[in-house]
Amino acid sequence: MDYHMLSPRQTSTAGFVGGLLQSWASDLKAWTAGIAVRYAIAVILLLATAAGLIATIGVGFAALFHWIATVYEPNTAYAAIAGLLLGLSLVGAFIAVWLLKRSLPPVPRPRRDQTRAARRSLANDAILMASVPRKALLKADPATEIMIGLAAACLVGWLVSSRLGQSRARDKAK
Repeated sequence: MDYHMLSPRQTSTAGFVGGLLQSWASDLKAWTAGIAVRYAIAVILLLATAAGLIATIGVGFAALFHWIATVYEPNTAYAAIAGLLLGLSLVGAFIAVWLLKRSLPPVPRPRRDQTRAARRSLANDAILMASVPRKALLKADPATEIMIGLAAACLVGWLVSSRLGQSRARDKAK
């Protein structure tokens, strides 16, 4: 490999850290989409429940009217229809409330394979930086250097906090 022809992406960890952040953002997107779908289904079921209750009341009034008008003949049919609509409405309402009261899934955290790949990339970059003469590398502007440093500090902080969280979870399990 000719180290004199490396692009800035090949000589910095910023490209890989960006990929790691994109992967985590994808996990967050799937998490929020799951929550949005669950709430959409709950809202649709509540609207259907409201429509069912209105229909039940309408059928109930019609049945009551008809029962008073013609003692006991077609009432059985009206009562069965009203009971069925009421039953379906109640089932829909219970399902909707159950969906809304369920606890939210936990926020996704970066996976182990993502953190391993980040460590591997950092190690590879360190080896590359040590083996390539300084003049061969393209010099980044100061703003990019600061962003790379901040990204590396955030990654190290996240790795430390995730390890501490795992050890606390193990201590609580004991």
